Amino acid sequence: MRYVTQSVFEIEGAEAEEMTAHYERTLFPAVVEPLHPGALVSVEDRHYTLGDFSVWNGKCRSGMRVTLSGGPDAYVLYLPSSGKMAVDIGGKRLESEPGRGLMGNMSSFERLILHEQRSHIGIAFEKSMVTRQLSELLDAPVVDGLEFTGTIDLSVAEGLQIASLGRLIWESLTADDAERSSSLFSERLLQAMMIALLEVVPNNYSMRLLRPASPAVPKTLKRAVDYMHANPGSNIGIADIAREAGVSVRTLQAVFQQFKETTPLNYLRTIRLKGVRNSLTDPGCSRSVAEVARDWGFSHMGRFAALYHLSFGEMPSDTVRLRRGQR
Repeated sequence: MRYVTQSVFEIEGAEAEEMTAHYERTLFPAVVEPLHPGALVSVEDRHYTLGDFSVWNGKCRSGMRVTLSGGPDAYVLYLPSSGKMAVDIGGKRLESEPGRGLMGNMSSFERLILHEQRSHIGIAFEKSMVTRQLSELLDAPVVDGLEFTGTIDLSVAEGLQIASLGRLIWESLTADDAERSSSLFSERLLQAMMIALLEVVPNNYSMRLLRPASPAVPKTLKRAVDYMHANPGSNIGIADIAREAGVSVRTLQAVFQQFKETTPLNYLRTIRLKGVRNSLTDPGCSRSVAEVARDWGFSHMGRFAALYHLSFGEMPSDTVRLRRGQR
């Protein structure tokens, strides 16, 4: 079982340089400025860490501007209770206030603007952990990066559920010792929050997560897919697949884009990655990672390992270690 660690800080009337040094020392590199020239900064934060999750209650009484030079590679959710905050991302400004949450990748944040009396619960999820969760929901590798977009309406049913779950998570961490839930219970709540966010907050996998009813699959596509499944470890290319399907390469690409929303080679790569993972998680498998990868058509181990980590949120060796630990 993983344990909860806690940190608390309160800074009253600090100079901007002091706050900048505090961010550098405890969080990440950033430049802190007061919203009004010459003003002092007053903030308060109660922070909990549980495995790859971070949960905090932040309060900014004075207002400040935080310019980031590269935030952590994590997704963050802000559930406000008072005041306003804005986040600049790629030339856009997203705003959060009571009734409107905000979700995004902190590594893309350029600037945070916290107004006076801003208070919120924040929850950060390591990117690799969210990738693993998404892969489980899709039952497939995450071939493209996951990107969340925009804000969350906390006044509608789905948003209210997220807000309620956020409060329950906070209460599970902050209750008195006699009433506090186990760290495992808090961790399960945080995993439930990940699933809720993936299903509710718009992202580039939203349509796939909805699993809409598929239209009739053309015979051309079925022949191509059957050929891939029959020859996943062979050195085949798009011309070979098109020939077996009985169409031109251009037509094959168009069919996959329409019905699978990907390219033929990306689809083949997904089959191979899923095959490797199924083999590595099989308790009866005694072959090395390299041998399994080669069986499924991967010849360059460095590129394979990087692609596997990107797709499943963990290295192949981690998968093997977890399997052995479950015996």
